[in-house]
Amino acid sequence: MAIIAADIEWRQGLPYSLLFQEFYISPSEEAGSHESAFLQKSDLKQVWRSLSQDCHSFTIAETGFGAGLNFLSCSDLWIDVAPKSSVLEFFSAELFPINKVELAKILSQLPHSYTLSSELIENYPVPVAGIHSLELFQGRIRLHLMFGDANEMFSSISQSANQEQAHYNRHPVDLWFLDGFEPANNPAMWSPELMGTIASLSDQHTTALTANIDNKTISTISDNLKSAGFLVQSTEVKDLQKSTLKGLFIGEKSQPFKLDNSPGANLWHLDKLVRRLSGRDQEVTIIGAGIAGCTTAVALTKRGFKVKVLDRHTLAGQGGSGNSQAIVYPKLSPRDEVLPRINLRALMFASRYYAPFWKHGLGQQCGVICLPENPKIAEDFIQISQRFSDCEDFVQLLKNNQLCDYSGIALESSLGLFFPQLGWLPPAIICQQLLEDHKIPLINTDIDHFKHQLSDNRWHLFDTSGKLAHSTDILVLATAYGCQTFEQTKALPVTQLRGQISQLPAQAKTKSLKTIICGEGYITPALDNYHSCGATYNKGLFSTELRAEDHEMNIAQMRQTDSGLDDALDNLSVINMPGRANFRCTTKDYLPIVGPVPNFSSMIEDFGFLRRDARVNSIMKGNYLPNLYINCGMGSRGLSYAPFTAELLASQISQQIPSLERELIQGMHPARFLIRDLKKKRL
Repeated sequence: MAIIAADIEWRQGLPYSLLFQEFYISPSEEAGSHESAFLQKSDLKQVWRSLSQDCHSFTIAETGFGAGLNFLSCSDLWIDVAPKSSVLEFFSAELFPINKVELAKILSQLPHSYTLSSELIENYPVPVAGIHSLELFQGRIRLHLMFGDANEMFSSISQSANQEQAHYNRHPVDLWFLDGFEPANNPAMWSPELMGTIASLSDQHTTALTANIDNKTISTISDNLKSAGFLVQSTEVKDLQKSTLKGLFIGEKSQPFKLDNSPGANLWHLDKLVRRLSGRDQEVTIIGAGIAGCTTAVALTKRGFKVKVLDRHTLAGQGGSGNSQAIVYPKLSPRDEVLPRINLRALMFASRYYAPFWKHGLGQQCGVICLPENPKIAEDFIQISQRFSDCEDFVQLLKNNQLCDYSGIALESSLGLFFPQLGWLPPAIICQQLLEDHKIPLINTDIDHFKHQLSDNRWHLFDTSGKLAHSTDILVLATAYGCQTFEQTKALPVTQLRGQISQLPAQAKTKSLKTIICGEGYITPALDNYHSCGATYNKGLFSTELRAEDHEMNIAQMRQTDSGLDDALDNLSVINMPGRANFRCTTKDYLPIVGPVPNFSSMIEDFGFLRRDARVNSIMKGNYLPNLYINCGMGSRGLSYAPFTAELLASQISQQIPSLERELIQGMHPARFLIRDLKKKRL
């Protein structure tokens, strides 16, 4: 999970890569224009000035982030000339990212001050492999930092390993910056394989620009671009040693696209219906005003859709999102499986997402301490701390004395993991503020069923009295376990689990608690002289009435977590103890359900061959209901998952290249259970 940071030495006052034996910034560039070399030889100023108000985004992809100068100079130009309603999507790969301290030093010593320098440093992610999405400059710029090998990272965000389907139903990249150290020093950045991947995410409107390349290797780079389908339009000779290339993708390749021949590979996650690229005039209706629905509403509003939220309550966040103190719950693993990778990415995204709320006094970014429940988990904690040894801003291993200092109470555990960027929030208030800040209307209605009308290609929603309540182009279900009440989604395997929290009166030994403590349960610092403690898991119980035995269970879990907590939680009575009970929506693989809703009967028929041979390859695409999506199944981690899954769903609906690996998207896909059940002959 952790990734090796760049090994930098300062020479002549400039950063120098010891691995690649080159300067990140040459002395001539340092003294020259604040615009990067790529920007100087592109026509972006003219292109961006001429963008129509209907063009919601422009996508640049870069093969080497380095010190971020290409990104920062492009951002300055975008802010200056692009329509204020448009968003710059900037994907940039980096196998050896510069650490935050070194990056701040580099940017502080440049003669030019970029608009986003300080905001980039403030949000710069820890060196963990994968894609880190940063929303900057009030959402006008989204930077997707891809920490890993460029070819692997760009391949991972394609729609399919079959390169002919790489940007199927997705907007392609508009402009490529092919920026890496010299080919002689870093050949992987200029390989035919990477050029093929670049081509797979391009179309006839895509341009590729190279950095200043040594003339000894420029012909090889030109040949690789041509083989991938680019027409190399011009070669600009910078001086006797360096040249640059500009290529336009025309799709005429001398080498065939790579096909995925791995056992069981197929395209079930792709919709066979090729949809019209979405426009700003499309209306999205979301059923459900919990944290999943409200974060999704905001993500879609930022992409230019007209969004409405429907809920049976008059205020947002009154169901599972109604607790007064909900925690951003950390769950890491030393293993590289899909579940822990998704948990990690969601957690890191959530910590950035909620930072403005904490900054303005909503909830508390007090940090979270996780204590091991048994020796095996304690060993996992040690392995996690070793893997994240360069990520102390995100997670660190604390020994006993440190645990006591950080938590504010006398704990007995010998070790624990501390997450300084996490904390608790009042989710109902967060939901309400999200809708208010983005002027998203909340309509109070109880939807009983909905139907798709072919004549107008819209969804028609009917309330419990049978009356038409609303019509919409695109429909999103964020109704948690309520999805099982609708005909289109009743086959999804979700479970309704009751959970009860307890409000424990602050006592002499607990008033000093400064952080959230998690074990089998959790306890928060006091709010209005009460600690939130929870939560139970009651399957098959459907009452929201408080139960004394559940209060006792919550308290017992915390007593068992640490003997110091047991001592601090003294003389508690569950008689008339305040609390709250509601319901979670869980899945059998513990991951959310995010994406398009499958046409279950058609999918079972189309992919029935998987019953006979689960390893067979097929080029058949899936069958999905038109413009119907779902975002649910977050269990007890709604605050952690919701911002992350909302961004994923919004990118799918707006047909953007996703900022998440295909493997992880499929891990949360609504059709995954159907495909697994066919392979295991359960259907």
